[in-house]
Amino acid sequence: MKQDTLWSLAGSAAAVAASMMARKAADKAYQKEVGETPPENPDEPDVEWRQALLWGAATGVLVGVARVVGRRAGREVMHRVPRAGNKGGVLPRLKR
Repeated sequence: MKQDTLWSLAGSAAAVAASMMARKAADKAYQKEVGETPPENPDEPDVEWRQALLWGAATGVLVGVARVVGRRAGREVMHRVPRAGNKGGVLPRLKR
């Protein structure tokens, strides 16, 4: 596996993990503030338009920001890890 592919996968994994944590944090914050679970399906008749739109916008922004932060953090780690030159990249250094 090429080193760039490895780091791309690591950055994507960090972005997914950050997105999942942001979503869980948003769920807990909503439950604490509103006192009920957030709307999972805005198509249900008991969910108001305002509530569905605000929840969708809030979680979209939070998850989007978390993904950007996760990918940037992964990229920063990639640049800080010393490379092993032409001897196989970072993985051989980690095995020592």
